[in-house]
Amino acid sequence: MAITNFQAAKDYLRFLPVLQDLPKRPFLLLYDSEADVLYIDFYSLPKPSSNSELTDNDIVIRYDDEEEIVGLTILNASQR
Repeated sequence: MAITNFQAAKDYLRFLPVLQDLPKRPFLLLYDSEADVLYIDFYSLPKPSSNSELTDNDIVIRYDDEEEIVGLTILNASQR
């Protein structure tokens, strides 16, 4: 996706402060256009999840055995 104007770029730049506070490690980001689902795994080799919850805004939060968030599944991703 190309950013075509300054306003669109500003929308993305507002996430920079959040990114600074995240752990610094490789992660995986996959988009399935047929299902319109975005998968975010916070580990470059995805950790298995033992529990998950579906939020009111169609985001599945995946947890490992220690209740650490290991990934997110965002449903209807193109509508966000």
